[in-house]
Amino acid sequence: MSRLIKNPLTAHRTQPIIKWETTREGNANVKKSIKLLLFLFLALGVAASLKIAVERVRVERANRSVTLAVDYQEVSRLAWWTGLKEEEVLDRFKARGINAVLFKEQTLAELVPQYLRVYSAEEAARLFPEMKGYFHPGRLYLVGDRVVLKRVKIHLENKLPSPLEVIPDVSSGDLLALSIPSFNPAELENLGVGFPEDKLDMVIRKGLYLLPQIRTWPGARAASVASTLRSIEGYGPYIAALLFNDNVLPGYPGALPVMAEEIKRLGVPVGLIEFFPQQGLKQLALLLDKRAVRVHSIPLKDMASLSWEEGVERLSLAASERNIRILILHLFFRGDTSEWLNTNLKYVDTVRASLAKEGLERGLAQPFSGLPSSRIWWSLMALGILGGGILLLKELGLSRLSWILGGLGLLGWLFALGLGYVTLARKIMALGSAVIFPTLALWLAFKDGHRPLGLAASFKLVLRSTLISLVGGLILAGLLTDTTFLLKLDEFMGVKASFLLPLVLFIVAAVYWEEKERFWAVWRRWLNQNLTVLFLLLASLGAIVIFLYLNRTGNESVGLLPLEGQLRSLLERVLLVRPRTKEFLLGYPFFLLALGWGYRHRYLPFWLLALAGQISIVNTLAHLHTPLLISLLRIFNGLWLGLLLGIVLVALANGVRSRVKL
Repeated sequence: MSRLIKNPLTAHRTQPIIKWETTREGNANVKKSIKLLLFLFLALGVAASLKIAVERVRVERANRSVTLAVDYQEVSRLAWWTGLKEEEVLDRFKARGINAVLFKEQTLAELVPQYLRVYSAEEAARLFPEMKGYFHPGRLYLVGDRVVLKRVKIHLENKLPSPLEVIPDVSSGDLLALSIPSFNPAELENLGVGFPEDKLDMVIRKGLYLLPQIRTWPGARAASVASTLRSIEGYGPYIAALLFNDNVLPGYPGALPVMAEEIKRLGVPVGLIEFFPQQGLKQLALLLDKRAVRVHSIPLKDMASLSWEEGVERLSLAASERNIRILILHLFFRGDTSEWLNTNLKYVDTVRASLAKEGLERGLAQPFSGLPSSRIWWSLMALGILGGGILLLKELGLSRLSWILGGLGLLGWLFALGLGYVTLARKIMALGSAVIFPTLALWLAFKDGHRPLGLAASFKLVLRSTLISLVGGLILAGLLTDTTFLLKLDEFMGVKASFLLPLVLFIVAAVYWEEKERFWAVWRRWLNQNLTVLFLLLASLGAIVIFLYLNRTGNESVGLLPLEGQLRSLLERVLLVRPRTKEFLLGYPFFLLALGWGYRHRYLPFWLLALAGQISIVNTLAHLHTPLLISLLRIFNGLWLGLLLGIVLVALANGVRSRVKL
């Protein structure tokens, strides 16, 4: 009977335990729900990015026509040295694959003395004594071919700061000479005076397209820019793209709207010459609703040292891996051979064949068709990035801060969209993706691989990390996918920050994870180390590594290391798409080594190299001007090749470690 009576003391003691267990279970459910919510955010971001990726691949695969052009001046030179007519040389090039001809706007210097001659007043008076009263000291007189003279007259009237005087032939009333103020003859080298209509017409009759390249002139105004463009309006249907010759567009910035209207009347795209920034060109392309095509040519200074095989490789890569759709093939005029014609014909033929192997066809280059863009899709991808950021901070033990920063990020995104700063918001969020996902990928691997792992377990963590980084890269690419970025009219912002910030975050987090409350003491001990020769040597080596690491990122970088060019060429020939050095040679091999040896402070460089490889994955997908399928194949090649090299590195390192204490 007494056993049925509850002990008040016992009942009192057990009640809090039941409540505590219930609370713990509730907290676990809340944490589980939060994690599911974050994964839902990520899933929505991935789904949106995959939808955009499919559309991008469709657009890129539909744009496969490449225009192959030669420079008419080089054709003329080749014809002179081979004893052939220019028309005959063009016929031979057309048969090998050329379908366009580049015409640089002629200058007065190029027309003298074949078409025009320049006289002083005294010389002109002696040449035309019956018109002596027309010639005045302090002026120059252009005399020559009447057709050319009429064309020059139109351009000089538009471009010279002082009025042009026209001198008629007293006997016929036709144009005899043009009078211009005397000036430095060097100005003749740069002043454009239009294009040779007879040559343009001949090229059109042969079924070839035109690539006119317009020169800039001082003091260009909207009216003179419009007049210059109208001088070629009759050739609009035959122009593949309109190019500009100088660092600054004529009339920039004030004349750009008028220039855009005239180019729209012509109905042609503008050419964006790779590695040749031209002030005003990006703004012009945007005014033209992005009707632009990317152009590549090997600089003339490089042609002197390249073999034609190397030239073929460079042009083929430009078209297949960087969405170049107009290739200007400068010709070889090497002193070590007299077979200029045959060499260049073989060169053109091989370029065409190489492009065909890449699935590209000779044709008229076309601008990209429109890509879908929507604030809804962008917002879903932004939500995925914010979810990844919150998850990273929670994994780092900063749960409260994660929600604060996540909320601020969401508010910032919504405010930016509301205020119209859409592109800036997308670029900032893309930078966030480039920092968050590689760091998250390696940190999760670090927590699971903090102690030494076997090769099979290491492989699983490497593959999981690569998948996480790939997710971040795809969301980044989806967020920035539109024609503006595909044409490099705008670019991913913060490349160097995206390479540096994850390293800093990981160093701080890894040291804290290992040291806990001794964190600050450890840093103070490291900073108070006595300076030794070894320390200075290691510090110098570290500075060099950081310099190379940062300066081999972005759009401007230091040159290749010794033998790196040969290695790249070999990989491109064998693998079709070359993997990135940071991934296959450094990232994956040292990732396997780091997981195999676990974490110690002295092994931190291995983990940082592993992280550099993950950063590179996301950065690969940030190259929007590279076709998406090419980028994915590049990542895949880096993965399998890097894992193979990693197996070798781990075996060698373990062998050394068994003999030397590390």
